[in-house]
Amino acid sequence: MSAGCAGQAKPLIVQPIWDRLDHAVIVTDCDLTAPGPTIRYVNRAFTRLTGYRADEVIGRSPRLLQSPRTDRTVVATIGRDLRESDFCRVTLTNRRKDGTEYLCTLIITPLIGPTGETEHFICVAEQLKEDSSHAILRRDSAELEQAQTLSEDLEKRLDEANDLIGRQQSELAALAERHRVAYVRLEAVQERLALRESALDRYSRDIDRSDSELHASMEELRAMDEELRITLEQMEEANLHLARSNEELRCLRAADADKLQLLASASHDLRQPVMSMGLFLDVLRHRLGEAERPLLGGLLAAHVSIRTLLDGMLDSARLDAGALNPMIEPVPMAVMLDVIHSEFMLQAEMRGLRFRVKPCAATVSSDAQLLERILRNLVANALKYTTTGGILLGCRQCRDAEGGRHLRIEVWDTGPGIVEYNLSAIFEEFRQLDNRDRGQSRGVGLGLAIVARLARQLKHLIGVRSWPGRGSVFSVTVPLAPKHSPVDEWSLPRRTD
Repeated sequence: MSAGCAGQAKPLIVQPIWDRLDHAVIVTDCDLTAPGPTIRYVNRAFTRLTGYRADEVIGRSPRLLQSPRTDRTVVATIGRDLRESDFCRVTLTNRRKDGTEYLCTLIITPLIGPTGETEHFICVAEQLKEDSSHAILRRDSAELEQAQTLSEDLEKRLDEANDLIGRQQSELAALAERHRVAYVRLEAVQERLALRESALDRYSRDIDRSDSELHASMEELRAMDEELRITLEQMEEANLHLARSNEELRCLRAADADKLQLLASASHDLRQPVMSMGLFLDVLRHRLGEAERPLLGGLLAAHVSIRTLLDGMLDSARLDAGALNPMIEPVPMAVMLDVIHSEFMLQAEMRGLRFRVKPCAATVSSDAQLLERILRNLVANALKYTTTGGILLGCRQCRDAEGGRHLRIEVWDTGPGIVEYNLSAIFEEFRQLDNRDRGQSRGVGLGLAIVARLARQLKHLIGVRSWPGRGSVFSVTVPLAPKHSPVDEWSLPRRTD
């Protein structure tokens, strides 16, 4: 930059004309070191574009506008461009307060103070409209990517089948070699028999001895014939085993094809009405009065149970079919924790519970969607079994035995707790410790089982500690990204007993 950033941010002088602009205006301080600048001012157009009021964003990082589809490479170039020049222009996919995404162009320039140093950065955001062709292209690209994933899975299964056939062919070749050796030995015996018959002709005077030798040769020939018969039977058994293996392989391929077809159909047909239900409940939340809030809380809990059950069944089907391939990439925890807090806060309030989320600026290496699914299931499980008190979601740094840096994400609750001998059983499918009558209000017991299977798929460590009658804490340990923001260290309540 042509001018260095001032060490202490000066008071911001707001230009009245900014509130009359049609484009969103964001003014931040000039701190480019991690975790980055904070918002000092936004105009009215910013509220119309994002849904956030000024008091909701001032003092927070602009990263709260990013979504899982925001290009992290483009975000990384903003700080570099502002350090190297006086201008930055990028196009990003951001997320509004209501969760919808939009494409926008950002133009960022420094605000120079009287001393010639940069005191603030001003960003002008303009929303870009996507035409229908882009939407169709994105949908086709997603379908193509899914088809490629399915094709790669089928190719992998075909390679496994070819390996099995190769091993069986090797066994068949070994049996054939044994058969050939038996035939060679038989020919040798027959040659010996011919020699002895010739000796019988030459030595007619030793007919008895020749007959005895011939009898011995015949006994040896019968033994060889028996060995040959056994070898042929073994070959027939090997052929039958190969035929059964081929039939099992064909059935496995057919079952995998049916499961993948069912998964593709269910993913669209079942998710659409559940998403619609969520939108209707969100509309009702703003229209119903205080008297109806308990009813709305029950509806929200039922909706979360339906969506959790649906996600559990679909994830279980994907895991069984081998169609769930994680995409490991840097994942900022701040955005994910904000999403989970927004999703479960209202449900907790409806049930008279406290739900707190501790901020965390770390970036981890994981699959964003699968990690969010793990945390959502852990929070939903805590809400399901907690009747009084509250739930706390937060993170802390830790190291493994080799000294690697990790982030342990923990969900604390004040529920009934779990006795020690049941701690391993809670991660089994269709296992609910306090639901012996299989009441559907508590689900079917897939949530924690899916958490365990997804964690194994991601190579993340799942942990649980519990104090009967006082509560439990579930945790997932995720490796920090190689270039991560410093974690906001905080102290969780510790039980000494």
